[in-house]
Amino acid sequence: MTRKTWLTTVLFALPWTLFMIIYNALLMDGISTRLVVSTVIGGAIAGFLFSLSMEYFANRMIKGIQIETHTNEEVVMEAGANHFKGKEGVGGKLVLTNKRLIFKSHNYNIQNHQESYDLASIRNASATKTLGFLKNGLLLQVVDQPHRFVVDNPTDWINSIYTQQKSENVF
Repeated sequence: MTRKTWLTTVLFALPWTLFMIIYNALLMDGISTRLVVSTVIGGAIAGFLFSLSMEYFANRMIKGIQIETHTNEEVVMEAGANHFKGKEGVGGKLVLTNKRLIFKSHNYNIQNHQESYDLASIRNASATKTLGFLKNGLLLQVVDQPHRFVVDNPTDWINSIYTQQKSENVF
């Protein structure tokens, strides 16, 4: 299992477990060791199952997004991503080719879109934190316009973008 799966498990299981301990304590007129142990076990199982199901459905949705490339393009890397459009984190797929970076949203967004950035137009790429502590942000300076994404392993994306720019003599 990935670090992301464990993080999702914990972030879901902890509040759910605390809520259920309080709820069950009120329902049963007090807290017992048995109540706490069974609720902690149930919360851990629920968190784990929630995390696995979210990962499964996200991967299934990402695989369904088809991005067309030009005949002279080769896909270098691709993964699920969120592209911030205003306050909405639009979910979809991010694809890096040897010529450009392409984002295409899935159909379950308000602001569906597809955008493409030539590698020559990307002036800077940097890793950022989302929510102030998650190291999954990718900030691209495209000409004079910033574009923010949420991706797994943003440093891998940055290194791959710069590698492709160098191999295509963009600098």
